[in-house]
Amino acid sequence: MAGNSGQPGRTVTSRTVAILSAFTSGGAYTATELARQTGLPVATVHRLANELARAEALQRDGDLKYRPSPGLRSLMSDEACATLQGRAPFVVDDLATALHTTVRLGILHELEIAYITKRAGPAPTTLFSKAARVPAHATAMGKALLSYTPPSILQIIFRQLTSYTPRTLTTVAELTDALHRIRVRGFATADRELDPNTCAVGVPVFDTGGAAIAGIDVQVDNLERPALEEVLPALVTAARCLGREIAPPDGIFARPAHLPTAR
Repeated sequence: MAGNSGQPGRTVTSRTVAILSAFTSGGAYTATELARQTGLPVATVHRLANELARAEALQRDGDLKYRPSPGLRSLMSDEACATLQGRAPFVVDDLATALHTTVRLGILHELEIAYITKRAGPAPTTLFSKAARVPAHATAMGKALLSYTPPSILQIIFRQLTSYTPRTLTTVAELTDALHRIRVRGFATADRELDPNTCAVGVPVFDTGGAAIAGIDVQVDNLERPALEEVLPALVTAARCLGREIAPPDGIFARPAHLPTAR
């Protein structure tokens, strides 16, 4: 019985490592969820997680879930092996906390946008799932990504411009014009195009090779200039920071995209 742990072969160190390893892909977990992932008793997880929280390796918020602390995040963010799936939840969570609004990050998957989201408040960031899909042409993050998508893929998407509200862009001319303006301005907007009550502004995420790998959008009350200027600086910074962490295989650097302005 190693280290009087009550479990053969499991020392205090191994149990602590098991708990920390559960956070390698981000996310937030209750003690019960951590116990299920690590195979440890709930009481053991609760005790060790609280010790890690006191040591500022973990954080425990009002929703009673444990999250990696900023210090632990920095140790986990090895740029040499950083992935979009691993780093995106942290960026979405930080952006939602800073702007106090709903933030989504999406990637193009089978002509739709697969996404994760974080609402303002204690609820954790969601994970990529088959159920989390939205049309690319009707969302700000989707249009931000489409504006740098190869023409061959755009031609397929142009055939599927379904209308969701009276404001959805449903003609090739409308969407082509919108994508051109996004490339000029550096950001995309969605004016109640998927949901009749929701506006959003989004930007593409470029990796260090200059490829658009994702889109991030934030919900706003309206698309007037003051509302855009309130969120764009943080949105652009978050996208650029995430993009710098996701290096392409060949390591080739491209000229950075220009900083968008609300105009």
